[in-house]
Amino acid sequence: MKLILEWISEYMKLQSSDNIGAGSPSDQWRWALLSILYLCSSDIYALINYVGFATWLAIGLAVVCLPYLRWKQPHLARPIKVNLFFPIIYIIATIFITVVPMMADPVGTGFGCLIIATGVPVYFIFIYWENKPKAIRHAIDGATRTLQKLLVVVPSEKTM
Repeated sequence: MKLILEWISEYMKLQSSDNIGAGSPSDQWRWALLSILYLCSSDIYALINYVGFATWLAIGLAVVCLPYLRWKQPHLARPIKVNLFFPIIYIIATIFITVVPMMADPVGTGFGCLIIATGVPVYFIFIYWENKPKAIRHAIDGATRTLQKLLVVVPSEKTM
């Protein structure tokens, strides 16, 4: 574990703009996020397994939608047309990569499912709920503007 932390530390030092270790604000954000990740788990390999399982499961479920929508709603406009061979191979790989760990380590995969489940309340509160009280809408808009300024991610203006 110590060796992995040293490698990540050296990598982040090389990535910083002045090569001192502090770097730009984006480098400091990486350090902060990495520190939070370390606090969540005492075992970095377990953390990698949780996130890896959650990623494969989420992306696999998204890819399952491609053949389903092509079968159920063939008239929909598709900006990118892909031969169904590739999604089917990906779905098979996803099933293998998610089902085998479920049998080998059900607790670890359960944590991966919990990571995905944390997005459900966020979706219902911020996206699905349309008639939010004015105070909540104002707070969400304020937080959005603040984070856009802090992280320098303000979307570009649309040209007409």
